[in-house]
Amino acid sequence: MYASWITQRAKVNWIKNGEEDLKFLYAKIRTRRGSNNSVANLLTNNSASSRSEVINSLIQFYQGLYNPLPPPNENLNGFPVGVLLPQTHVPRLSSLVQDEEIKFVVFSGSSNSAPGPDGFNFYFYKSAWHIISPSVCRAIKSFFQKCYMPNGVKATTLAIIPKHKNATSISEYRPIALCNVIYKIIAKVLAERMKPVMNLIVKDNQAGFVKSRVSTDNILLANEILFFAGKRRNYNTFCAKLDIKKAFDSVSRKFLLDRLAQKGFPSLFINWIKSCITDVNFSIMLNGALEGFFSSTAGLRQGCPLSPYLFCIVMDAFSNLLESRGFRGISIDNYSLSHLLYADDVLIFGEATLENCNILANSLRDFANFSGLQVNYEKSAIMFLRNQSHIQDICQALTTFNIVNKINYLGIPLSYYRLKIEDYLPLLDKVNKKMNRWKANLLSFAGRLQYIKFTIQNTIAYWIRGSILPKYVNKFLNKSSARFLFFGDTMNAKTLHMISWDRICRPKNKGGLGIPSILAMQFAYICSIRFRMYNCSTPLSKWLLCHYKSPWRPFSVNLVTKTWKLICKTAFEVKHCFNFKITKNAPISLIWDHWLNNETVNDHLGGYSMDDCPDIFLKDLIIGTQWIFPESIPPYLRNLVAGINTIGEEGSCLLWKNRPNYKFKNFIEEFYADYQTCSWHKMVWAKRNILKHSVFVWMALVGGLKTVDALITRNINVPGTCSLCHYHNETVSHLFFECSYTFTILTALFPGMKHFLFRPTIMQVFEWVKGQYKGNAKVKNYFYVTICCAIYHI
Repeated sequence: MYASWITQRAKVNWIKNGEEDLKFLYAKIRTRRGSNNSVANLLTNNSASSRSEVINSLIQFYQGLYNPLPPPNENLNGFPVGVLLPQTHVPRLSSLVQDEEIKFVVFSGSSNSAPGPDGFNFYFYKSAWHIISPSVCRAIKSFFQKCYMPNGVKATTLAIIPKHKNATSISEYRPIALCNVIYKIIAKVLAERMKPVMNLIVKDNQAGFVKSRVSTDNILLANEILFFAGKRRNYNTFCAKLDIKKAFDSVSRKFLLDRLAQKGFPSLFINWIKSCITDVNFSIMLNGALEGFFSSTAGLRQGCPLSPYLFCIVMDAFSNLLESRGFRGISIDNYSLSHLLYADDVLIFGEATLENCNILANSLRDFANFSGLQVNYEKSAIMFLRNQSHIQDICQALTTFNIVNKINYLGIPLSYYRLKIEDYLPLLDKVNKKMNRWKANLLSFAGRLQYIKFTIQNTIAYWIRGSILPKYVNKFLNKSSARFLFFGDTMNAKTLHMISWDRICRPKNKGGLGIPSILAMQFAYICSIRFRMYNCSTPLSKWLLCHYKSPWRPFSVNLVTKTWKLICKTAFEVKHCFNFKITKNAPISLIWDHWLNNETVNDHLGGYSMDDCPDIFLKDLIIGTQWIFPESIPPYLRNLVAGINTIGEEGSCLLWKNRPNYKFKNFIEEFYADYQTCSWHKMVWAKRNILKHSVFVWMALVGGLKTVDALITRNINVPGTCSLCHYHNETVSHLFFECSYTFTILTALFPGMKHFLFRPTIMQVFEWVKGQYKGNAKVKNYFYVTICCAIYHI
């Protein structure tokens, strides 16, 4: 219970398996408290001298933020609708809630989330569900029946979080809403009902909070478009990143509700949403106390489960408006793209003409007059090709004067031209800061392992998903990670690494610690891109199919991006793992994909030319259930293909080892498939193992302990005898368990080993336990954990 309380207060979810590292957790709690006090300290140092003045300043600021003047235009007549909600989904959206639905929402909620004004989180509700479930279900059902929510239930606490470390004004703090659990249950029920329809009614250039869409696909697509635009001479284009001012906090609620009605949502569902988002009162969390109680007329709460989906519907209105106005985006090889969205992050591509830019400027102005969302032109940026004309006139039309050579979109730099090493410095700096702060001195080896696996690796993985890291960056990150793991920081000059980083970055069943290498993560992400290219209809997949046709098609090295080169390289490496299933809508290349009994049509041509149809897809040759062949296909190939039946109209056409679905770990496993499997991983990493014990035993088995013989081999002079028995030379095999001292401990734990003719090694002890208790897995795992514990403490 105490450890659970500490973990909740520290907001650290990656420490597990008994590796609490209490010094680290307490330091984390103190840091969080310091962050919470930073708002009060900021205002006290700059403008106010008393606590009451600090509180009044905060309340006045957020009252103004959540109660702006209504937008000038509130009538949506004539506003472009876009895709309507299919009527088949209406019954599901407006049906009354069931007990099973409520229970699912409760048990899927985070147990460590910060409490709202009620002081509870989902952990209490899960623990007491067998007692409180009837009352909770009655309360939730009452809302759905009466469409009424008391103001106290939706009252919200605002936690003021700095957007960055050097925040100097209150506008640089983000208000995060902490809601009551009862409200969150209702909101999550509504959000779960909205999830399946978002993909149907929101345009595919919005990658945020829509199932099966990936944010980094937008980054890859933007990089592809900019690369080819930069390769073309006299190409008149621009790319602009627009910053929306206080997007979630200033959106018009009336516009949102009207937009839901316009899209075809049932009136009952809209009334439920209206009851959740209107008449919301806020209090501010300041130094652990709630201050103020004020109403609001605009905005969505950042922290409410409904807000991301509702905001996507608002931003989809901008996409529909821009399309209806005839704004011209970038067109390359019959593929056109005008903008990409991730929630409120807007990236615009367009022809750099005054007429086109005026269309964009007018669309942004009209959208602001309807929705209340204003563009912050001071934080927006625009990028042009070299030697482009009328740049100043275009900037004047768009009211954007921040001209840059590269744009930072979703944390990744983008440019028309090749990125340099210094463009990756934000990643290197971020990783170094995470490693070199106070965390390093407070974490054990096992704690640092978890920190790398769940924090450092996630930071690196995000950049890998959005770009191809240079070799120098990979080398630097590997070196820094190794130093941090072994020595606690990246600046340590020590070089005595007992284990190679390559050995560490292997799966546990291959003798490693389960940290995937940068190359392994890159390989897996590239495989997932190829999988989505064939099986998902996204802007990125449409571009890849339109421009490249197939990853098995030959290409000119200078005319493709680094991402596509890597996609093609890995496609040939794992060609045996990918299988095709022919469907009526399959975007399978007729010539280059191996759909013909795991062979390509090109393999059967035998010099026969098919220049008349080099880029045809199979879906273009299927009408109903019949094959329709062009005359350029030779008769013997027609006969060969005619015997293949199409299977269904939808579904995955690219399979991974004959499976329609994949998991990221499947690709990681394939990367390490050629590595030899070790025989002892199930013993060291037994169920319910204590991480620091298992890690120590792993180091002993792979030669990672700094025993005397290992140090002498590396020309380090130390006394050679065992520090326990003071007689024999110290080696791993002597310590575990040839030494009389350690063997006595072992036989005290396992009396059956007293009759061994020779004293056992670690592996012999494990094998003895495996043989003795092979019929009882629980007892066997218990003794595996006991052996690891004994070795660690010896």
